[in-house]
Amino acid sequence: MLFALVILGMSLITGCDSNTNPTVSTQTTAEQTTTPAATTESAEPTETTEAKPDYLITAEITSSSIADNNLVGDPGTEKIYIYLPPNYYDSQESYPVVYFFHGFGESAGSFVRGSKSDLDSYFSEGEQAFIMVEVSGNGRTGGSFYVNSPSSGNWEDCLIEEIIPYVDAEYRTLAQAESRGICGFSMGGFGAMNLALRNPDVFAAVYAMSPGIMKDDALPDAMRSWASNKAFLEAYARAFAPNPDNAEIFGDIPVLDGTDADNLIAAKWLNGFGNWSQKLDAYLALETPLRAIGISYGTEDSYPWISSGSAYFVDLLRENGIEPTAFVFDGGHSVPPSAVADHLGPFFRENLTWE
Repeated sequence: MLFALVILGMSLITGCDSNTNPTVSTQTTAEQTTTPAATTESAEPTETTEAKPDYLITAEITSSSIADNNLVGDPGTEKIYIYLPPNYYDSQESYPVVYFFHGFGESAGSFVRGSKSDLDSYFSEGEQAFIMVEVSGNGRTGGSFYVNSPSSGNWEDCLIEEIIPYVDAEYRTLAQAESRGICGFSMGGFGAMNLALRNPDVFAAVYAMSPGIMKDDALPDAMRSWASNKAFLEAYARAFAPNPDNAEIFGDIPVLDGTDADNLIAAKWLNGFGNWSQKLDAYLALETPLRAIGISYGTEDSYPWISSGSAYFVDLLRENGIEPTAFVFDGGHSVPPSAVADHLGPFFRENLTWE
């Protein structure tokens, strides 16, 4: 599959070739300094200070899964953000990888960059460090929801078939499902949970924070909460109710008027953030259980249907014999307090394999 990639040192971007086996070049933003070369009259040796290695790397990819499968003219060029643990360059060991999905409208890479010091501190206290990769889910529409859609592109395929193989090829990873986790916040929390249930042969554990999860009767409440967010409504329509004949947005938005035509659109919208009983049945039919499912949410979420939907999903898991890691906190629409040290770090350390 066509897949072009470019590695950057933090923010420096170079050109790339579009080949099946891409040529990857690396640069570092760390400063390089040298002392003047010794002259024939001087016995002083020439000294070179090597650039410091990067622990936060930005890679730019052009995904054929997105570029070849959308109606909005998205070229499929997105960035991924790679965090390497403190001992990465001082060891030869291989590491598990945890993929992070951001929320709608959020700046891709902000979680990994903002969490670097927390991750460094957490890993300095012991072994079992992991690589974290934040995946952009914005695209040209502002939000992909990390799903395959003929309107906005095949974002699930991009992750499974392009990004994961690239990360495994370029970094010392444990390239196996038992050593791969996925997590996310809000839209990304939905994306993480949805993709983990659909691909338990790829991931071992999933942790969703304030995820886009609704009960089957919550669509009217959810749509009221989105009423003033035109960009979200249109992106959601392209992701879950694509319509190539609607040239304005390439998707359909229900008005919930009870007509047969509108009910069909509403059913597609519910199948986006809802229908978790069906999603769970499909997961169980795969007979490939995840090692762990985690979820956290605030009791004062500004989207109340997320709190009730998350609680419903926890109960649904338990009804099907799955005991999740659930954390409920007094707070709003956010990641839980001390997300790395108290939640993501311990959860993935316990549920991934380091061998």
